[in-house]
Amino acid sequence: MKYYIITRTSNEIGEALVKELLARKEQNHIISISRRENVILSELAKTHNKNFSFYKLDLRKTELIKGTIQSIFNNDVHNNNEGIYLINNVGVIGPLGPIEKNTDTEIMDNMIINLISPMILTSHFIKHTNYLESDKRILNISSGLAKYLLPSQSAYSTSKCGLDSFTKSIALEQKEKKFPVRIVSVYPGVIGTKLQEEIRAANKEDFPLVHLFQGVYGNRHLQTSEDTAKKLLELLLSDTFGHQTVIEELTSILIP
Repeated sequence: MKYYIITRTSNEIGEALVKELLARKEQNHIISISRRENVILSELAKTHNKNFSFYKLDLRKTELIKGTIQSIFNNDVHNNNEGIYLINNVGVIGPLGPIEKNTDTEIMDNMIINLISPMILTSHFIKHTNYLESDKRILNISSGLAKYLLPSQSAYSTSKCGLDSFTKSIALEQKEKKFPVRIVSVYPGVIGTKLQEEIRAANKEDFPLVHLFQGVYGNRHLQTSEDTAKKLLELLLSDTFGHQTVIEELTSILIP
């Protein structure tokens, strides 16, 4: 059996990832970590007779991550597994605007959710899987804005750039391990999510390039969460996963 630990499954990409896994024939155990329970996913799991566990956790409360991962490995994950995968999907776009207009709390929230919590989750995932000979992989959902910098998104770009650097560092550490964890950071493309809605609704004074995102939406160039989820899982389960640490072209639609 394969185990999938996925953060932020309450909606959008996380929800689509779980739905795609539930629809597949193979018997998986999907473990959700999210602030809110997605009742639709719980019901779908029952309908498909699939293993699904939900752990309620606000990833801003980083001190609770250790206990949550401990519970997952105590209660849900069997040592004789075929594979175990962590998808760090959680993310926030805000604060938007020049750095001097960003509040201390907004900056801290962005860094904790986008960078610190994936780092801690990765740390505990590796601690609990170090001795396992099974297939072990981590997929970090990054952003093209880690590389293609725009004004008024300094916190988001910095946190995602940090996530890429962290991914590269862990890949180097794992190269020397007897049973290594393969890890990749991916730019999923421009997707029709609430994050995009937030950007398009930004004040032009605070975000001068808001028209770029409005144009992508107006031209119907946004990917769906469902299509993105399929491509992400295709990447995660590919034979070449880990050969390239940062994947910039999951899709052809990137912010120029």
